[in-house]
Amino acid sequence: MTKKCIGCGSTLQSEITNKPGYIKKEKYKDSDYCERCFKIINYGECDIVNEIKNFNKIIDKINESDGTVVYLVDLLNITKEEIDYISKFKKNVIVLLTKKDVLPKSVKEKKLISYFKDNYFNKEDILCISSFKKYNIDKFLDLLYKKNIKKIFVVGFTNVGKSTFINSLVSAKNGKPVITTSAVPNTTSDFINIEIGNLTICDTPGFVSENSIYNFLKLKDVIKLMPKKEIKVKTYQIKPDESIIVDNILRIDHIGNKTNSFSFYMNNNLPFERIKIKTNEKLKMLPKKNIHIKGNEDVVINGLGFIKIVKETDIVVYTLDEKLISVRNKMI
Repeated sequence: MTKKCIGCGSTLQSEITNKPGYIKKEKYKDSDYCERCFKIINYGECDIVNEIKNFNKIIDKINESDGTVVYLVDLLNITKEEIDYISKFKKNVIVLLTKKDVLPKSVKEKKLISYFKDNYFNKEDILCISSFKKYNIDKFLDLLYKKNIKKIFVVGFTNVGKSTFINSLVSAKNGKPVITTSAVPNTTSDFINIEIGNLTICDTPGFVSENSIYNFLKLKDVIKLMPKKEIKVKTYQIKPDESIIVDNILRIDHIGNKTNSFSFYMNNNLPFERIKIKTNEKLKMLPKKNIHIKGNEDVVINGLGFIKIVKETDIVVYTLDEKLISVRNKMI
């Protein structure tokens, strides 16, 4: 009898220890979870599964099936790559902007939705949510009811909060959460169908970006970077000969000719340091990117957060890899 792990969707097997779905033979009959999911749930232990997935094949499978796509987007790390994936789906798409709870309370939902529509994806069904605080979960379920949607495919990039969102839906319907939640890439290995009432929820493997910070840091260090609480924005008035250093992974040199405002939307626990460009070589061994800021733009460091820069200027950004860096119109 073939069994699947109810946490990640992998087929349970007892032959290859480093393959998804591994469970010891003596536990196969009585276990609902693979060994990896069991360790994540009970001990917080986790290993990255370096399994290369064909994401176009996953998208094709969804496009060939009945149901509505629910596409989750991380508000802290909106990039062009993330948005390009939306256009690959040839069916109805509901966009959920996640992690509303870590942005300052002063940032209004209507403004975030208008920004997303104006800059990325102008469709009707866009909501801001926080799965952790259950914000707008009932509103989302009401939307499904009004549109008579009976099946959804939950999709998005790694660590956008898919599994936490699904568990919050199950909890809202008085069920017991079962999907394994973790910051580990590839936690969900295969499609997982969950029935709650007359709704079928299909969890899907998260898309993994080549530009992800996971490719350049150890997992434990990535987890430390993720904001857990409402961000307290750090704003600096930076002179042309000054830099801001964030931890040991980011340096921004201001090489414009006027003092400018830099606001950092990142984890509250990260250390910040203001230095003089000419007298401090710290982090200059990192890859760099020269950027001209047109004014009122955000510099996104994928996986870390973003920096809002008010006036037109020139900067040099040093970080783990220049692929992590992108520029967009200001969100806030």
